[in-house]
Amino acid sequence: QFEKDFAKFCGAEHCVGFNSGTSALHVGLMLLNIGRDDEVITTPHTFVATSWAISYVGAKPVYVDIDDATFNLDPKKIEAAITPRTKAIVVLHYGGFACDLEGVMALADDAGVSVIEDAAQSFGASDRGAPVGTVGDIVTFSFFPTKNFPGIGDGGMVVARDGELADRVRRLRFHGS
Repeated sequence: QFEKDFAKFCGAEHCVGFNSGTSALHVGLMLLNIGRDDEVITTPHTFVATSWAISYVGAKPVYVDIDDATFNLDPKKIEAAITPRTKAIVVLHYGGFACDLEGVMALADDAGVSVIEDAAQSFGASDRGAPVGTVGDIVTFSFFPTKNFPGIGDGGMVVARDGELADRVRRLRFHGS
């Protein structure tokens, strides 16, 4: 029931619960077929689990600096980091504020790369009216006690725009890789 309620709140169709936000990120990268020798653009201005998840699939994190005003990834700085080995961008929505999703998605579309939103710190945020959880290819949430939507202990959620992708998430959650 929580998955259904969470999906409704996010304005999404498909949510799948996990034991942690780290597991949600790990599975999100697996679903997008990110692997050895791939590059994933992200920010170092986050909890280390973002980099862990990237390394778990054998990919290399490529760090891009943040916008000084928002503390979120700056799309102008992302563009210079994209290479032929770039397969995804993991954006972090920091401190309850959504990053510039419109700018990030435009870059991703031009480069043909996927976008994973790490929304662990932005439950209920939106960018230009688009709620976090409805824009990226995969969106992950964490319910760790220090987050702005905390659980007792830990927990995570994967939000997928695509029903087939959500089914793959469910299969990985219960059967592993």
